[in-house]
Amino acid sequence: MRPSGFAGRIFGLLMEWLASPNYHWVLRQLAPVKPRAYLEIGFGTGRLAQLVVARFAPTRLCGIDPSELMLKTAGRRLRRYAKTNTLDLKLGDDNLLANWPGGSFDAIVATHCWQFWADPAATFASLHALLAPEGRLVLVVRRHISKEVFEWLPNAISKSGDELGGLRALLAAKGFRILVDEKLSTGSHGLVMTHGAAL
Repeated sequence: MRPSGFAGRIFGLLMEWLASPNYHWVLRQLAPVKPRAYLEIGFGTGRLAQLVVARFAPTRLCGIDPSELMLKTAGRRLRRYAKTNTLDLKLGDDNLLANWPGGSFDAIVATHCWQFWADPAATFASLHALLAPEGRLVLVVRRHISKEVFEWLPNAISKSGDELGGLRALLAAKGFRILVDEKLSTGSHGLVMTHGAAL
């Protein structure tokens, strides 16, 4: 959750490599909205954000991550875009979303981090408020978790025995409509949402 030191740098690079297919799946999901304002929760090394900038050239690029090492790594990678973007990367977790300044986002992305949200209902309420009316919320959910990690996950829905079912129900309760719901080639699961009740 909070990579640090030399091992953290190696872990970050490994995760970036393993997540590459997920990143390209996310880019395909964002193509219909061509986001001008982008927010990423758990941005890690900043690779996905870099791909988003290269593909869509948003003017506002924001994110949060709980690792100081990842904040520094992503900051170095993305600082070249600060001249053409409002770049705002913060150290912290999903609790920061409740008071995020500066308006709504066309795209909000969270890959492999939702299971670390201690109060997912509150986080989704914040995300609903931050998402633009025609915007997209994209989640990539890790489906294979080691026993050691599973035991300390703070997310009760992830530990419920029916994680995806509970997640879908919570999304509906918080006013999201699911547009895409599919198992990804990496074994993760992808969900894409927008505002509104299910059709």
